[in-house]
Amino acid sequence: MTPEAAALQRIRTRSIGIGAILSAGAFLVGWRTGASLTICAAVVIFSFLVFEKLTGRLISGQAGGGIRRTLLLLLVTGAAGLLLVVVLRWKAFEPVAGLLGLSAVVLGIVAEIFERGEPKGKGQEG
Repeated sequence: MTPEAAALQRIRTRSIGIGAILSAGAFLVGWRTGASLTICAAVVIFSFLVFEKLTGRLISGQAGGGIRRTLLLLLVTGAAGLLLVVVLRWKAFEPVAGLLGLSAVVLGIVAEIFERGEPKGKGQEG
């Protein structure tokens, strides 16, 4: 596994874990807070996963799955976007919880940055 693939795997795992922990905590505050955060976290995590699959296919030139698989991935992304629009219009939506849910992937990326530290240049020991 390449270092980039390993990093993406860790970001994926962390994002899902962070989303789950945030959702559990939000439901302790209230059902509206929990639902708002969970839906937003799910939308951003699914969008990240689809983006990763689509860009991976474009970069590697992988033809596996063809147009049907690409359309399915785009359909999932469109459905997630539509769900987000519906949730934002929901009268019980909690904006702060929603924003926290939308940051689940960003928090996973930040955790990866802190784990990796600064890249070492040529000639540096470490």
